Amino acid sequence: MNNECMAMLAEQWEHICQNYSSDELLQAFKFIQDHSLILVEEFYKKMLVEKESAEFFSDELIQQRLLNTLNAWLLESFSVGINKRYSEAVKKQHMVGQVHARVGIPSWLIMRGVCEIERKVFELVAQNPQHHMITICSYIVRIMGFSTEIMCRSYEANLEKNNDIKHSYRLFSAMQDVAVQKDKQRGSLLDWENELMFKVFSDNTGFNHLVLSKSEFGLWFIHKAAYAFAGSEQVDVIIGRIHEVDQLNQQVLVCTEKDKTIQLIQCIREKNREIQHLVDQLFQVSEYIESGNDSLTQLLNRRYLNTIISREISFSRKNNAPLSLLAIDADHFKRINDKHGHAAGDLALQFMGEVLVESVKGSDYAFRVGGEEFLLLLVDSDLTRAQEIAETIRKRVQETPIRTIAGNSFNFTVSIGCSLYDGHPDYKRFLDAADSALYAAKNNGRNNVYLGK
Repeated sequence: MNNECMAMLAEQWEHICQNYSSDELLQAFKFIQDHSLILVEEFYKKMLVEKESAEFFSDELIQQRLLNTLNAWLLESFSVGINKRYSEAVKKQHMVGQVHARVGIPSWLIMRGVCEIERKVFELVAQNPQHHMITICSYIVRIMGFSTEIMCRSYEANLEKNNDIKHSYRLFSAMQDVAVQKDKQRGSLLDWENELMFKVFSDNTGFNHLVLSKSEFGLWFIHKAAYAFAGSEQVDVIIGRIHEVDQLNQQVLVCTEKDKTIQLIQCIREKNREIQHLVDQLFQVSEYIESGNDSLTQLLNRRYLNTIISREISFSRKNNAPLSLLAIDADHFKRINDKHGHAAGDLALQFMGEVLVESVKGSDYAFRVGGEEFLLLLVDSDLTRAQEIAETIRKRVQETPIRTIAGNSFNFTVSIGCSLYDGHPDYKRFLDAADSALYAAKNNGRNNVYLGK
């Protein structure tokens, strides 16, 4: 919403309040103040039993974080008629709508919850009916409806923008390093298969072998390719075959009959050939896509950051899979530019890009989000893996000299903050947690890795 629209909504809010006396506005606020916790509990009670909202809310999340947030929202919304801060109130509703769009909570679900609050208001009033409460209820319903309208305006605008970016990202990611990824992932699939066959035919007993869905190829396809080619019929078939191979792999691990094991291996090989053929079909895409790469490092830029993190958070919540984020910043980078020149600084940044790509799996995401600021989104990764990768990056940067065109060389260091996804649906909290960990690493003297709480 632009400033003109926000100003118009502030005037409308003021107009609603002008229809009521100061005493009525104060009584309405006191009523909300006295019953806000009851109203909030009623809202989330409904949310927890609704099938559509169960994926967004858990009882623990509600009790620890959301009860206080909604309670504060109620008190703030009904204090506006008293403090006359209409513009601030509109901005608040606008921000709440943005959060709902980020998280993906549908607007109709919020409206359902608001209806539950209104129903509870009338129920409470009926327990102690007074003539003036009809007017109070009228005001409460109007403010609830109007504030929800503002949220929905903001929600729709942000959702449309996000959908456009998601569509663009699907196309972009489908084309990103097509030739490289095609050969790399073909090799990853073959390596997984060959390793299994080696273990089987080496007559080893009691060996373990990673399931295909958790291999380099499987993670890449599930977390990147499946989204990039969403809507293609091959995607669902490939995912189905991957899970079938996982089941066959488990049977191989417990099979004690040689002939049966050979049959299982042959089935795996046949399904892998089918997977490979279907992936080749998906890569037969040739269309110009607006670049989402940083021109200097060739890492992803900020354009698709929110889209990617939102999708991986959704996957993490649905599959109870760990997700980690590294926030990385070059220490005292200005000194490099000042002492060695901007060309040397560019070499350092390009080196950073190479280190990040070489330190992670094909299913992970590397971003350059600022001048010397980077992010690594590590899928299916707990803090142990995140810390190992962070230390690998930190040591390699510290120990590798950067050679300039003039023949000089210099070293630099990085500070890294690690954050483990905590289950909250708003991706901004995840980003903020990684940033906080990075600041802590900086404050601890730089050139270190800090694990966020």
